[in-house]
Amino acid sequence: MCWARRLPSFRASRPQVRTEDVAKKFPEWEDLGRWARVRCRLEYGGLALVARVAPKLSWAMLRRLAWVLGGLVYQLDRRGRGYALANLNMVFGREKSPEEIRRIACDSYRYFARTMLELFWAENFNRRTFRDMVDLAGYERSRDVCYEGNGVIGVCAHYANFEWLSLTGGFEVTQGIIVTQRFRNPLLGAVFDRLRASGGHRIIPQKHSLLATLRHLKGGGSIGILTDLQLDPRHPLVPIKSFGRWCPVTKMHAVLHKRTGFPIIPMECVPLPDGRYRMVMHEPLFFPPEATEQEIAQKCWDVLEPQIRRQPEAWLWAYKHWRNLPAGADPADYPSYASRSESFDQILQDEVAARTAGGKNTA
Repeated sequence: MCWARRLPSFRASRPQVRTEDVAKKFPEWEDLGRWARVRCRLEYGGLALVARVAPKLSWAMLRRLAWVLGGLVYQLDRRGRGYALANLNMVFGREKSPEEIRRIACDSYRYFARTMLELFWAENFNRRTFRDMVDLAGYERSRDVCYEGNGVIGVCAHYANFEWLSLTGGFEVTQGIIVTQRFRNPLLGAVFDRLRASGGHRIIPQKHSLLATLRHLKGGGSIGILTDLQLDPRHPLVPIKSFGRWCPVTKMHAVLHKRTGFPIIPMECVPLPDGRYRMVMHEPLFFPPEATEQEIAQKCWDVLEPQIRRQPEAWLWAYKHWRNLPAGADPADYPSYASRSESFDQILQDEVAARTAGGKNTA
């Protein structure tokens, strides 16, 4: 997801993916077979039921339900559990016991379940009551930047309640735009669009979102981007080192910064011991014109990674974040699911060439 806001007075990049491959991953309703439509309708019915029931529960009951459901899905999701354990062993295998790693993996599912249920529950929010659930840190500095007549480019990760981080922008600052990611089930988008718009935001589709957000920024608006988003493969990518290993991430925030000069503000939602959250906006980042897109994306991630290390259970570990094994890398340094990718190797080679041309060294 990507959210964007406008303040009032106060790709072509590798890898290239065929259109038919993307259509297969994100099908239209008309392209689905009979049983696929049945499955989609069942998923939609279940989600609609949760969306109706969740706002009627107390917040304490909702958190207990998320704890149970997250633990259940962890046990049932063999593939995702395998990815999570492989990722955590890669990052923390030398400093945490197998029991700790399994606990973190399970709690990661529980945090995600909580985030989704709390998104449904957020219908209870208004501009007064949401402040009972969150603390704010650094918002004054961000407002100062915007008051100076500039927009800002906010970046965050799928960490803790990233959905409330977006809603907080709507309640605390002003409403704006949300660019949503496509679902494999085409019926689910409408449900999440309604929930994510509960803070007053306006929804626009992901198609041509780079151009849409660029126009929005040049018009004086501000945007926010999930830097670890699993994007439509046609979106532009850039390699960064995450926990010391190469992985591809979106470079949308880097491209927008280079084209507008607007500062980038890393944001994060930090879980608090009492069950609430602290919404943090870090110091704005400015980069010289000669900075590469990779350098910009890397710096943004470097600001966010320490909090993930401090409370790793709040990040989404059940993804193939490090799916590409770079040429010459030791397979033991990457998760077992990582495999060679010529297109990713080419991205890394292009980055080395760019840095060499600029007189910089690369690790």
